[in-house]
Amino acid sequence: MRLLFTTYAERAHLLPMVPLAWACLAAGHEVRMATTPSLLEAVERTGLPAVAVGRDIDVDARLARGDLAPLRADPSESQEDAESRVLGNMARLQFDHCDAMADDLTRFARAWRPDVVVYDPVTYAGPVTARERGVPAVCQLYGMARLLRLEMRGLTSEEPLPGYRDLFERRGLETMLHPAAWIDPRPPGMRWSEEDAVLPAAAVKNRLPMRYIPYNGPGTSPDPQPGAPDRPRVCVTWGTTQQRKMGVSVIDLFREVVTAVAGLDVEVLVTVGAARKELVQRLGALPENVRPVGWHPLNLLLSGCSAIVHTGGTGTVMTAAACAVPQLGITRIREGVYNAAQLETTGAGLCLDEEGLDPADVRERVAALLGDERYGSAARRLRDEIEAQPAPAELVPALAELC
Repeated sequence: MRLLFTTYAERAHLLPMVPLAWACLAAGHEVRMATTPSLLEAVERTGLPAVAVGRDIDVDARLARGDLAPLRADPSESQEDAESRVLGNMARLQFDHCDAMADDLTRFARAWRPDVVVYDPVTYAGPVTARERGVPAVCQLYGMARLLRLEMRGLTSEEPLPGYRDLFERRGLETMLHPAAWIDPRPPGMRWSEEDAVLPAAAVKNRLPMRYIPYNGPGTSPDPQPGAPDRPRVCVTWGTTQQRKMGVSVIDLFREVVTAVAGLDVEVLVTVGAARKELVQRLGALPENVRPVGWHPLNLLLSGCSAIVHTGGTGTVMTAAACAVPQLGITRIREGVYNAAQLETTGAGLCLDEEGLDPADVRERVAALLGDERYGSAARRLRDEIEAQPAPAELVPALAELC
């Protein structure tokens, strides 16, 4: 069997796909991971066979304009209208990305002749290519509590946006509304109701559960000689997405959060490996119990941690859940809001609204995560739920059946 994996040119979209792609290789099948040139090096570092297709689009220019920041453009704009505008901008970004890679990806598929196309939820070049080749398309979710189907009008309808339909019609293809299957790495506790698990509800019909494997890329452990730290260790990470979408104001908030957590009798690990040098400098002098760390795979960084504070990014939430670490999510981005709110329902974490954040609330909630054993017990239950899901290798026969 030949499996063509394809992803949007961001590491956060690539990394969740790697364990399944490797499972297919280990089972004796042929695999290619296709993306635009800027992500090619990251693919190569996973050890997977990489294919560069199409061209990169200028995402940074859109970020600089604030197209993807969930903020009101002016006082007259409601927060609901601001979010609707941002979702529209996100959809247009992904439609443009599809146009930038679909024709090249289809040409590659004609020559290589895959039996199935596996794509991440916003890489619409995947279903376009699968439709053109007449092979099954499989969407691999990356663990978000509630999927945003950007290609659909209003997110919950069966009607695709004109921009999505146009991707198919301009190529003489029938629009693909739903894939042949959804690969879902969320444990039961991190799913919304089944009707909302993948929107629209009709798309839930062929969901293949899969264990979330916390692959965060190659790297080294931050502690060459691991062991229990002298006092509780808390990881504070602001990720890359939040920084790029929200700008320098995020660093100022980040500094307040770090200082608040450092007010406890803990050791604080602050991730700065993904931040630009000038943004790191903006953090200024840090308390003595704060240790900045460069880039390390998050699952290795969390091995000695008793809690984590983050912005609700899906990879971070799912990795911490797989490591049984209690979590505090602080965010205003919709992905993070969904994830942090659902995490709170499991008892394995807490959440705070980023807007109007009071550092005292941060300190109080981190203290609760560390001092109340109920959070640790719930985090371990969530990890057990993850480990009870089928391993990626167990999904390979299901993919073969689709073919």
